[in-house]
Amino acid sequence: MMTRKLLAFVVAAAVVGLIALVYWPAHSAGFVWDDKTCLHDAAWLRTGDSWKQYIWSGFCDWSNYFRPLIVALFVAEVRVFDVAPEPMHLISLALHLINTLLVGLLARMLCLQRGRTSNLLTAAAMLLYGLHPALIEPVVWISSQAELVVTLLTLLALLANTLLKHTAIRAFIVAACFLLAAGAKESAATLPLLLVLFDWMRLDTTSNTGRIAEIRQLWQRQWPVYLSVLAVGIAYLALRFGILGFLLQPTSGAPLFSLARWQTVGFVYLTYWRIIVWPMVDLGPTHEFDPGRFATFDAASAVIDLAAATIFLAGLFAAYKRKPVGYLIVAATVALLPVLHLVPVQFDPSLYHERYTMMATALVLALLPRVASTISLPAPTLRTSVIATATLGLLWLGIAVTNIRVTLPLWSDETKLWQWAAQENPASSRVKNNLLASYIKINDQVRAHALADVLLAQAHPCPECMLNVADLAIADGNLARVKTAMSKAEKAITPITPARHLQAFVLATGVMHEMEHDTDGAAEAYHDAIAMDPLDPTARISFALFLARQGKVTEARAAMDETLPLFPPDTREARREEFEQTLTAAMSAQTPLAPQKDR
Repeated sequence: MMTRKLLAFVVAAAVVGLIALVYWPAHSAGFVWDDKTCLHDAAWLRTGDSWKQYIWSGFCDWSNYFRPLIVALFVAEVRVFDVAPEPMHLISLALHLINTLLVGLLARMLCLQRGRTSNLLTAAAMLLYGLHPALIEPVVWISSQAELVVTLLTLLALLANTLLKHTAIRAFIVAACFLLAAGAKESAATLPLLLVLFDWMRLDTTSNTGRIAEIRQLWQRQWPVYLSVLAVGIAYLALRFGILGFLLQPTSGAPLFSLARWQTVGFVYLTYWRIIVWPMVDLGPTHEFDPGRFATFDAASAVIDLAAATIFLAGLFAAYKRKPVGYLIVAATVALLPVLHLVPVQFDPSLYHERYTMMATALVLALLPRVASTISLPAPTLRTSVIATATLGLLWLGIAVTNIRVTLPLWSDETKLWQWAAQENPASSRVKNNLLASYIKINDQVRAHALADVLLAQAHPCPECMLNVADLAIADGNLARVKTAMSKAEKAITPITPARHLQAFVLATGVMHEMEHDTDGAAEAYHDAIAMDPLDPTARISFALFLARQGKVTEARAAMDETLPLFPPDTREARREEFEQTLTAAMSAQTPLAPQKDR
């Protein structure tokens, strides 16, 4: 007869195998969105020692980004796998499967029942987490590995804090997990609160010693852990401040205390609960909102605010009364604190992202078996409730699996991703710009020109939008349109425009000068673009092609030899052919060739 431990192992293996099977198409996905700019095209990840600088700050031009563990992981993946996306996607899937196992282990430990009931509840928690559609994005999008890693380390810390009996070892492991989690993502700041919450939940509730005595008991047992975590937190903050020069850089103009901010918090909080419970709708990559919608108070706002406050306060009260459902609500709320817009920091134009619920979802499902195991009903009612719950659960899982398999292809291809996003956010300039860039990349001239016309007609275009319009016009040889787009791009540039966009502007200026037959101006602009980022292969090949078009064979070949290793391996042959064709054409022509924008 199969032992309980062996049965639990078999059930867990079956669940993980099913999740892996559902997500298996993700292994063949490509690079999308930030993957292309920050991983595929970033030469510093593949070449030299520049990664030692970017591991601390400046990754992908993000000012608040201090995630040395994740940048180190990206460096290792890119170099070991030679910029191949397939094994990087498999790492994301492996992290997700490990997290699913950790959710199951935590659920099993917290469940108040044992035996077959515990196995069933644990398997249900793992299935609901592993096949939760809100987690599609971090599993398929390589740049979201930070979410997977911080969740893994947080769950490990909670498990170590529960399982390890030796105080010194427990304190060391929990503090180490906290430090690594903080190095993976800033949302790890919630771990100390979660530790206290889980410790409070596991206190002996049979004694009548009173709250003060319970707190004293908890402190006597856990003070080494708390002080270790505090010391690590202070060390992390000191390191972050020493590297960045600030702890958190506010970028939103809204005041900390205002009607608009608290209306925003209430809406986002309620939205995240909707995503946790019913993630089957509105799963697009962006969720942009007009901030002005939260500046006024009306009946709909009142309902949202009241619902959000009710969930939060009910959770606090139930937790105070030691009800498992209260612990569940409070744990999820704590996990969501970094993404509720409580602090005026603008993450990006999207108001929320499904991936931000990953840690909250893990905690909800880890605590769900504990909630279920405390429900006491008469036998007939219990039987009916179990059947109804199982039916609803299977229906939920069926819809979830269908959702995952339909959504995976959209996250696997750049053009499909932004076509999907455009359907969800048709007015978004950022979405239109990314879609235009993808159309240019696949040489879809008809749709690219139609979208470029729309962007060019906007009253307040973004700099990157105009640079893509200029790129398309350069490929067409339309100098007048290039000048129009470049003029609008220059006016749209602000002090916070990312450095890579400024470099792209300088580079496009060089191409424009070359089209005007201003070779000195073109050469100067190309040199300036290279100086802004010496490891950027786009600027370097533009200069090499410029030299080739000028018929300067020796200089062009020397420049190209320096440039080619900076390109990802999968593009080098195409770049070499482009260079050779340009050089051959230039040698055959009587006059220098007109430039074509490098893509």
